[in-house]
Amino acid sequence: MKASPWIVSLAGAVAAAAIGIQGAMAQQEDAAKARSVWSGVYTAAQAKRGETLYSGACAHCHGARLNGAAAADQPPSPAIARAAFLRKWAGKPVAALFVYVRANMPPDAPGTLTDQQAVDAIAHMFAVSTMPASDKELPADPGALENIVIEAEAK
Repeated sequence: MKASPWIVSLAGAVAAAAIGIQGAMAQQEDAAKARSVWSGVYTAAQAKRGETLYSGACAHCHGARLNGAAAADQPPSPAIARAAFLRKWAGKPVAALFVYVRANMPPDAPGTLTDQQAVDAIAHMFAVSTMPASDKELPADPGALENIVIEAEAK
């Protein structure tokens, strides 16, 4: 026996709705897993390690205050802390920043930072941007960093 066209149409609509609900639930789960950089994602000790690294490998280009003040023999560099930095990276996962830092910094020797050095430098950038520290280190794992979102301000 052949089903009537409206039953086939109804069955298709029900299936589409079920798929849509599953997709929405998956997005909600992903959003629930994501957290803000303002929720405390690094430790004070990690930021201190990043500060030590920064003073040697990064300050020459980005300035002592992380404000992008370039050295005379370097092209201008962007601010890597506070409002200008946060506006530029707002809405992006920390993983994107990690991958960028890891692959491109320092400009005179890109790709030479270890994963730990890159994530420690990012912790220092967050500390200077007045984000709160916590008791858990920012992980040197792009997969885990994908669930941490950079926001321009605390919500």
